[in-house]
This record gives sequence, C-alpha cells and structure tokens, in this order.
Amino acid sequence: MGAIVITKAAIGAVLVVGAAAALQTYRLHSTQMELITQRVDWQRESARAVQASIDEGTRRTAAVQKEVEDARKKVNDLEGAVAGAADAGGRLRDELARARRLACTTDTTTAGGSAAAEATERVLADVQRRLDEAQERVAQYADRSRIAGLTCQGIHGALTQ
Repeated sequence: MGAIVITKAAIGAVLVVGAAAALQTYRLHSTQMELITQRVDWQRESARAVQASIDEGTRRTAAVQKEVEDARKKVNDLEGAVAGAADAGGRLRDELARARRLACTTDTTTAGGSAAAEATERVLADVQRRLDEAQERVAQYADRSRIAGLTCQGIHGALTQ
C-alpha cells in the first residue's frame, strides 16, 4: 500500500507540475500574443503617421507649385505690359524728337544758332531716352519685387494651413 501512496503522490505531483507548466505556457503564450498585437498596432499607427506626413508633403508641394505657376503667369503678363509700354515710350520719344526737329527748322535765327539748337536737342533727346530707360528698369524691378513678395506670402499661407 505504501508504494501506491507514493505512486499516487508522484502522479499528483506530476499533475500539479504539469498543470503549473501548462498554466505558465498559457501565460507565456498570452503575453506573447499581447506583445505581437501591440507591435502590430504600433506598426499600423506608424504607417498611418508616415502616410499622413507624405500626404501633407504632397499638399504643400502642390500649393508651392501653384504659387510658382501663378507668379510665372504674372511675370509673363508683366513682361508683355513692359514691352507694350516700351514700344509706346519709343513712339512718344520719336514723336517728341520729330516735333523738336520741326521747331528747330522753323527757327529764323542764324545758321550757327540753328546748329547749336540741333545739338542741344540731340543731347536733350539722349538724356530723355536714358531717363526713360532707367525708369523702365526701376519699374520692372519694383513689379518683379512685388510679384516675388506676393508669391512668398502665398507660399507661406499655403504651407501654414
């Protein structure tokens, strides 16, 4: 009978150890599954954050490109307007020179005075032409600076939305 008690005790101990091992295996498996689930959740959240960053970058790039295209259009429009103004200014300078020449030829003063008047008119016409050209360059610079400033403001506004 003693052997049976030891055997029952041994079987009971083995069962208890087996149950404890099974419980620990279950706990270990459960913890591993929690960790795997948590890691998958972190990876999904990371992927969402990366995609959101990519989407924001795409939005900002599109906004900047739109502002740049708008600026290019404004510069092209400005160049057309400047060319038209330069042509009109040239025509006005030619008309002024023609009127001054006509005034010099109708002058009844002596021949020497007429040559001096013509030289003076040429100098005045040259000075006027140079002033007009300088004024055109200053106006172009101012217009381009304004367009650049407005473009910068537009880009800043698009990027801070």
